[in-house]
Amino acid sequence: MRAPARPRARVAFVLVLVAAGLLGPGAPASAQPVTIDLCVEAGTLPLPGVAATPVWGFAVAGHDGAGQPTCVGVTPQVPGPVLTVNQGDTVAVVVHNDLAAAVSLEVPGIAVTQGAAPAPAHGSAAFTFVAAAPGTYLYQSPADAGRQLAMGLYGALIVRPPTAGQAYGVSSAYDTEAVTVLSAIDPAFNADPAGYDMHRYAATFWLINGKAYPQTSPIHGLAPGTRVLLRYLNAGFDNTTMVLLGLHQRVLAQDARVLANPFDSVAETIPAGATEDTIAVIPATGTRFPLYNRQLHLTNGTPANPQHTPGGMLTYLQVP
Repeated sequence: MRAPARPRARVAFVLVLVAAGLLGPGAPASAQPVTIDLCVEAGTLPLPGVAATPVWGFAVAGHDGAGQPTCVGVTPQVPGPVLTVNQGDTVAVVVHNDLAAAVSLEVPGIAVTQGAAPAPAHGSAAFTFVAAAPGTYLYQSPADAGRQLAMGLYGALIVRPPTAGQAYGVSSAYDTEAVTVLSAIDPAFNADPAGYDMHRYAATFWLINGKAYPQTSPIHGLAPGTRVLLRYLNAGFDNTTMVLLGLHQRVLAQDARVLANPFDSVAETIPAGATEDTIAVIPATGTRFPLYNRQLHLTNGTPANPQHTPGGMLTYLQVP
């Protein structure tokens, strides 16, 4: 990937890469201009019981000897890297596109103020927005009628408020957080994204942070009394109901909007394309609490060719 024709000034920014989806409360910094260079690459995703499936994913750009962004040697992620900025930051996401099709970028709930044109094939484009309100946001490529989203071009953007250890402000304190990106894959579509009839799309693998059980990563290290902020992002095409067995979840916000009347829920439905923030408190008893899809998307593969049961959208909150 060639560097942009004109050098860009790079300003320090907070960028968190999460493999298991587990974070500690971030300490906010003062608002500032932020530049994030993201590559768009083709890659593969391992799924239980089958050969690696073709995907497209975002990745953090590297830098060459002159300090310019480069996509040489980077590995795409599904979901993309978790991007963390502070409330009030002016954020420029520069998309370096190594695909043969144009790629756009949107963050539902945040208006892109500059950069409406997509990044052309094997080219780059900058998308600028102001992170005006704290919360959990999904970034994604809306191009090609949802095909790029289905191939894996999505990720989480976290906007932190000025007060450390708070999700939004008062009454949203937490001790640790887990970013939980929900999505699905139809391997037949991924094998032929350009020619596949989307009317036939039928997911057979359901993912938490890009993995299907038993490959999912448990959320470890949760002592009794820990307040766990679960940041749900539904990057799939189905409404998804998540159950935390043995615990209640306090629903704080939906689509990065704080609820006037938070409520406790046993099973909470996150609509397709939506985000939701809940807090669960680890009790004094119990060592492992299943977090799973109530629609019972708990298998891998088709009913005629099951790869693993249980599977799908299942992980655990694990007490030490």
